[in-house]
Amino acid sequence: MKRLSVIAISLFSLVALVGVARAADPPTKQEGRIWYDQNLTLAFTPQWSFTVMPGARLEYARSREDAAGLQFIEFYIGPNFTYKWNNFTFKGSLWYYYQGYPTRGRQALQGPNYTTLGCTTNQYVAPGASPPTNCQSTYTFEHNLEIIPTAEYRIGRWSIFDRVIFHNTFYSDAYNTPQTSLGLSVNDQRWGWGTVLRELLQGRYALTDRLGVLLADEVFFGIAEDSDTSKIANGGGFKSTGYWKDGFRQNRTYVGIDFKVTPTLTVAPMYMLELDANPTDSSDITDVSHNLFIVVTYVAKMYEDKK
Repeated sequence: MKRLSVIAISLFSLVALVGVARAADPPTKQEGRIWYDQNLTLAFTPQWSFTVMPGARLEYARSREDAAGLQFIEFYIGPNFTYKWNNFTFKGSLWYYYQGYPTRGRQALQGPNYTTLGCTTNQYVAPGASPPTNCQSTYTFEHNLEIIPTAEYRIGRWSIFDRVIFHNTFYSDAYNTPQTSLGLSVNDQRWGWGTVLRELLQGRYALTDRLGVLLADEVFFGIAEDSDTSKIANGGGFKSTGYWKDGFRQNRTYVGIDFKVTPTLTVAPMYMLELDANPTDSSDITDVSHNLFIVVTYVAKMYEDKK
């Protein structure tokens, strides 16, 4: 029975990956990345805990363009409430989420047709030099509020996990140009409110008490556009590093394992296939990234169990 379950998971994973890969027709760009998250959770009672989780993503390969190097850093912090009833577990979290984008000046395909290379940021011209000698590097960031309800149901060695994230962006400094015709200053565009709904559905099979294999899929939909950036013509206000447009924006498929090194330390390496839609056209897949995604979780129990 165990072998049949493992075979079923493997076949389902293969079918899922083939299906999403077909959605990415050329000339979609391809990226290779490594993503690491370090989760530290302090459990004060069986119900209440507090999580701190920094992370970073490194891009080492990109088709037809220069690789971006260290391209993303993130930091989560906030409380959690957990309720367990027999095989059912509910968890609610309220986290502040910081996103940072270290943009190394590099050559990349430029819009609107994405057929020629140009600087991703402003070009730098050394004194007396022409044409520009290289591309400038920049750093942009976002402030967000995450509302995260999750539910898990276990039956035998199987568990089904569903997580919904309401990703609310309220500040992004990716906007630097006043929209005078609309009466929007740079500050107007940076401050606002935009919501993206993320839902992850995961199936996990416990091979042993310490080792499990998992398959998950996560979809991203914009459900509330920022009122200022939505006014900018031709979708100029919608950016992957800023506020997102309504509709389908991204999909991630995860295949991997989790391993309990100790009762409090878990390591979960996964392959994650990420599909990015055009910022304004949900039917146009523009990027396919292949990620080695590693999550290390440490839970520190700050209370003693009742005898």
